Amino acid sequence: MSSIRNVIFDLGGVLVDIDIERCRSAFRALGMPEVAQIIDASHPAEMLGQLERGDIPVHEACEAMRRLSGRPEITDEQIAAAYGAFIVDVPVAKLRMIDDLRRQGVRTYVLSNNNPMPMQVIRRMFAADGHPMEHYFDRIYLSYELRELKPSAAIFDKMIADSGMRPEESLFIDDSERNLATARELGFGVYCPAPGEEFAHLFSAGSAELFE
Repeated sequence: MSSIRNVIFDLGGVLVDIDIERCRSAFRALGMPEVAQIIDASHPAEMLGQLERGDIPVHEACEAMRRLSGRPEITDEQIAAAYGAFIVDVPVAKLRMIDDLRRQGVRTYVLSNNNPMPMQVIRRMFAADGHPMEHYFDRIYLSYELRELKPSAAIFDKMIADSGMRPEESLFIDDSERNLATARELGFGVYCPAPGEEFAHLFSAGSAELFE
């Protein structure tokens, strides 16, 4: 760990346990099966991609979902609750792992493709150990705020420029090989955790070979 000064985490599938089928089931329960069919965390439909890129506001995305499903009576709040249903948990063990890193002087960050609907749920769950989400990170970089999406190099470039981090001193943890490929090309150390993996072993002595 001596050469790693920054650790950048993805959220869903890395720090946040997710279950996409719960989200699809919630939309089907609302009578919106057409929306359920386009829910895909790895390859979002164009309208959802626009939402994650910050090109359209939440209300406009909800309007598009109502038109797609022919359910004009469904409220933005109901849609937000269904969309956020894929968020299962933020394990406290991972929160404490981040705290340990920060006590060691490692700077920690989030870089996530996301939108405001699940972020409301995620921020509440990050409080499980008594601290707000901002307690755990030097900066939180979200696609809809940066107006860029992973795996584009542009979102990494914006993070680098804002934080001043050096990729060669940084470890990027993400569950998408497409995102890792971009990070690797830019000089980051990378690691892809298995679903549900507790990856605190990355930060033990002698672990550098895992992500070099």
